[in-house]
This record gives sequence, structure tokens and C-alpha cells, in this order.
Amino acid sequence: MNWLMDFRTQQLKQFNENGLPTRKNEWWKYTDIQKNAIPDNAGILKESLDVSEWSAVSDILIVFVNGHFSAKLSEMKAFPKEVIACTINDALKTKEDKIKSCLLRERNEKQFPFATLNSAMMTDGLFLEIPKNVKCITPIHLLFIHTDQTDFSTSPHHIILANPNSQLTVIEEHVAKNAQRYFTNTVTEIHAGENARIDYYKIQDDDLTATHVGNVFVEQHKDSCVKTFTFSKNSRLTREDVSVWQKQDGAETSLHGLYVLSHDQQHVDHHVHVDHLASFGTSSMLYKGILDKKSRGVFNGKVHVHPAIKQINAHQENHNLLLSNDAEMNSKPELEIYAEDVKCTHGATIGQLDDEALFYLLSRGIEKNEAHRMLVHAFSEEVYDKIEDETIRLYIQQRMNHYEE
Repeated sequence: MNWLMDFRTQQLKQFNENGLPTRKNEWWKYTDIQKNAIPDNAGILKESLDVSEWSAVSDILIVFVNGHFSAKLSEMKAFPKEVIACTINDALKTKEDKIKSCLLRERNEKQFPFATLNSAMMTDGLFLEIPKNVKCITPIHLLFIHTDQTDFSTSPHHIILANPNSQLTVIEEHVAKNAQRYFTNTVTEIHAGENARIDYYKIQDDDLTATHVGNVFVEQHKDSCVKTFTFSKNSRLTREDVSVWQKQDGAETSLHGLYVLSHDQQHVDHHVHVDHLASFGTSSMLYKGILDKKSRGVFNGKVHVHPAIKQINAHQENHNLLLSNDAEMNSKPELEIYAEDVKCTHGATIGQLDDEALFYLLSRGIEKNEAHRMLVHAFSEEVYDKIEDETIRLYIQQRMNHYEE
């Protein structure tokens, strides 16, 4: 496949020419990625693992160990027979044209530098295609385990194609077992056909010494509905970009996030961008953060309504709870509107626990630690309440392990 070799060479050349983004780059203004070295070597596959801890949420479990697919640890029998599910490497043999059309899609290399690097270095990933009119009711759980290694990097790349009138739920989870100082650079591409329904969840629970950079690219067609949920807990530095392009009329997008930072020097940066390129669309963002000790958070949400687009309803919210005087939060909601017949709103808050609410609970005989826990739990509950599937909601709450100190 000469085109693939040429493409990867070109992408690496482009990344090297631009270099690592600096804080002079508007999209990286509050995040210094250069402090976090990127190892060159990819992880080595090890399959002597017990994955039962993560198998409770679905009968479909697709496991990647140190960036490589593990058939031994995966359970894929519950897939509907119509669904095409395989690694990117296998899909290149049978679905080359579809892979090629996705990989060669032009993107802003300065805005998404690590997507460029991922294209050059991608190790493995999932290709998933849901045929027209097929509903995959069972959630698809992608589990990435980083284990028993130090100073390595992985570059997973996923392509999810939901054809017209199809439906699916994907859970992408990243965890660590005895791995340190590793670098994960993920790209997940989601293509929602006409009237398709997609729920996508990402759980980031890496080691506290790790760096995690993720890009989720979503393209929506007529009357499609996409919901995303991004949960960030551990790692030294996390950067998550969610970018949505509503390309045809009537698309609906709901984007949610919760980040919980409870250790010194943790840094999380969420950039969320919705491009309204067609009329009669709706979009909403709800992101919440809980920050303690000397941690730092960044949120940048942007809604872009292009000229001649009409009847758009867009809303974004970012709310942050600081549990320490040393915690820091930068929140920047943006609206860029070039049309008149639209309704777009945004809001952001940064504050501490409500002293009156805390005093009320203490006056009712509740111990201070428990009152503290209750208020923090109530703050995050609004995001969890958006998860309709009770099994998934309880699983994610358990994995996130509410901040309770």
C-alpha cells in the first residue's frame, strides 16, 4: 500500500516541521505539552492479565494491551452478525477504500498536531461499521490496558462508521497496571449517517505519571444524533479535543464531560468545538470540573455558526468546583456566529463549596467529611444524570470513584 506509506511519511514530516505546539499557539495557550517528553518506543504486547475488573459493563469487550489488540483477552461473540468489527490493520486488507477516505481527510495541522502525529505513528485500533438499519443494542467496550512497562508510547486510531438508521454505543476506557511515564495519543473518528444514533463514552484513568492526548472527530449527516461523554480522572497531563461538524440539516449533538483532579501538578485541558455547517441543528455542551490541591484545569468550548445557516439552537456550560486555594481553572466559552436566525448561549462558573449549604448539613448532625462528600457528589451528579443507560452510569461512577476527601 504505497499510498499509506507515503501518507504516514508526509504526516511525520508535517509534524516535525511544525514541532510540538507551544503556548504561543492559541489552541495550546494554557497547556505546556513540551514539559512532558514523548517516548519513541511502542509498548510490547503482554496478555497474562485478568480483565474481570473491567468486564461488568458489556458482553462485548475489545482489549488492547500496550497499544496492540489482544484476541485472547477480548470477547466479541455478542456482536450482531451484520456488524463489521476488526482491527485497523485487518480492515486495510478488506476495507481499504473506506480507511483511505477517512485517513486522507484534510484537517488543520496546527490545531490538531497530535492527530497528525497519530496518523504517522498509529500502532493499532478498531474499525467498526454498523450497516444500514442495524441496531447494536449491546454496548461495545474498548479497553486499553497499559501494563508492566515504563517510558513507552502508543497511538491507537479508531474509525466508527454508522450507516443510515443505525444505532450503537461505544465505551473507550484507558487504564494502567504497573505502567509509568507512558504517552498515549488517541484518535477516534465517528461518522454518523442519516438518522443514525451514537452514544460515545471515554474514560481516562491512566497512571498519575502518564500523558494522555486524545482527539475525537465527529461528522454528522441529516437528522443524526450523537452524544459524547468524556471522563478524566488520572494522568499527569490530559488533553482532550472533541470536534464536531454538523454537515447536513437536523443534526443533534450533546457533549458532556467531567474531570476530577485530586493530586498536585495534575493538568487537564478540554477543547470542545462544534461547527454548524447546516441548518436546523442543535448542540449542547455541559462540562464540569472538580479540582483540588495544586491542580490546574482548562476548558475551551466553541460554537461556530457559518453564514446563511438558520434555526440553530446551541448552548454551552462549564462549571468548576475548586476544593483548594492552590487549584487553578481557566474557562473560555466562545460563540462565533455569522447568521441571524439562531439562538446561542453560554455560561461558565468557577467557585468553591457553598458555605451556607455546608453549614446547613453540619447543623443537621452530619459530619464534616460526609457533608463535604455529599456536596461534591451533588455537583457532579448533573453530568451522570445525562447517562440514560443505568448499567453504564453505575459503572462509570464506580470507575471515577467520586472525590470524597
